[in-house]
Amino acid sequence: MASRTAGGTDHEDAAVSDANAVTICVCTYRRPSLFETLKSFERLEGTEGLMLSVVVIDNDLTDDLGPRIEELARTYPLPLRYVHAPAQNISIARNAALDSVTTRWAALIDDDETAAPDWLAQLLAAREGVQAVIGQSVAQYGAGLPGWAARCDFHSNRIEGSVANAYTSNALLDMAFIRANGLRFRVALGRTGGEDTIFFREFAEAGGRIVYCPQAKVSEEVPPARATMAWVRRRKYRAGQIHGLLCREFDRRAYRLLFLTAGAKAIFSSGMALATIPGSDASRRWLARAALHTGALHYRIHPAILEEYA
Repeated sequence: MASRTAGGTDHEDAAVSDANAVTICVCTYRRPSLFETLKSFERLEGTEGLMLSVVVIDNDLTDDLGPRIEELARTYPLPLRYVHAPAQNISIARNAALDSVTTRWAALIDDDETAAPDWLAQLLAAREGVQAVIGQSVAQYGAGLPGWAARCDFHSNRIEGSVANAYTSNALLDMAFIRANGLRFRVALGRTGGEDTIFFREFAEAGGRIVYCPQAKVSEEVPPARATMAWVRRRKYRAGQIHGLLCREFDRRAYRLLFLTAGAKAIFSSGMALATIPGSDASRRWLARAALHTGALHYRIHPAILEEYA
């Protein structure tokens, strides 16, 4: 992993104990949308009195992005650093992000998202007494996409149920807690995805308190390639496999029963998909559920996970 300062002001990040210092981390891999993400930080509001800095963690095999970040940093209003963490493994990039932060708090956002002006202020306002704040990732559906995509909204990230079902696409983390407990993203999951799901479950098991703050919003434009039921089924199937992994590691009883529970739910969901008129929004939602439970069942039979970042 290589790191170099890419400009900004002369001040260094504050010590870990400084609650008013925040590092915004963006992991990236060959996405031009990264620069829109960075531009959205220039519009942040309600951050007066804070020491903000930005780190771009590049997961590409080459560091060709580095000079572009350095050039941008000459006029960028916040201190901006570039970290090269090659291997095409998202867990390596996320761990490099953790290692690059010297401030008490780290804010995580994806390279295909843009932050609302009050995004960071909302996250910070909710951090009292907790070690992680999770915001809402809102999918944006362009006019050229099929209507069912926006109506079903499979692409947004919101916490439903346990707050341990957290994600890194919009998160504020207490780095003192993470380091004290040796928390890391699993490299073995770096090409399949689900590394953030496991990370936050281990975070909660270590005693970390997580709160959901839907007022803290980031947005993501959904590309046409993802506005297909084939993509939705694959993503849900993989999520089911991650659920199987969670059961195996954190709930052995649920794992033993997964043949029965996931199998029954997969059959029921498939039946409902047929009963609710194939092609309708209701049928699409049931198909997505069927894929989820089928993935969990498959993991119980054969513990393996589809590669998301191959």
